[in-house]
Amino acid sequence: MNFLRAAVRFVDRLNGVVGYIAGVAILGLVALVCYEVFLRYVMRAPTTWGNEMISFIFAAIIMLGAGYTLLNRDHVSMDILYSRWSRRTQATVDVLTAGFMLLFCWVMFDQTFIMAKEALETGQRASSDWSPPLFPVMVSLPIGSGLLLLQAIARVVRDLHMAITGTELIPEDATHDAAEVRQ
Repeated sequence: MNFLRAAVRFVDRLNGVVGYIAGVAILGLVALVCYEVFLRYVMRAPTTWGNEMISFIFAAIIMLGAGYTLLNRDHVSMDILYSRWSRRTQATVDVLTAGFMLLFCWVMFDQTFIMAKEALETGQRASSDWSPPLFPVMVSLPIGSGLLLLQAIARVVRDLHMAITGTELIPEDATHDAAEVRQ
């Protein structure tokens, strides 16, 4: 049981750190968007690389933040009935539907891994005037998908423990402690 707790804590902290970095990267993205808007509409001299770079960074941030989002249960959900159930009933339902989540995460990891590998092996470049290499953004996709898959597995372990024992594997407050996540 201690191994499971340690593994879940490790995955939580890893996604906490990567999610924090992705959150900070949003500040750089906002600065880049403001710079591009200023050049385009004020100076009437847009960059050839701005929009593409913004899209690449945004894709990386979204994928790298997916595990953090699952850690904090912030993905979109319909909880009309779910929110009224006990935590143990919620965990039981989550365990029963976990196969769909794990399958989705695995397929996404598998497919993005193939795309990243191909981009690295062939030296793919964007088909634009700027023509940057695609591997940086492509490599971020399987990394983010892998982190999401690890967090999904950690969520299933947590929910399975709750469904069987009626107690939390790790108190939820411990996983959401921002000071602990940043260490």
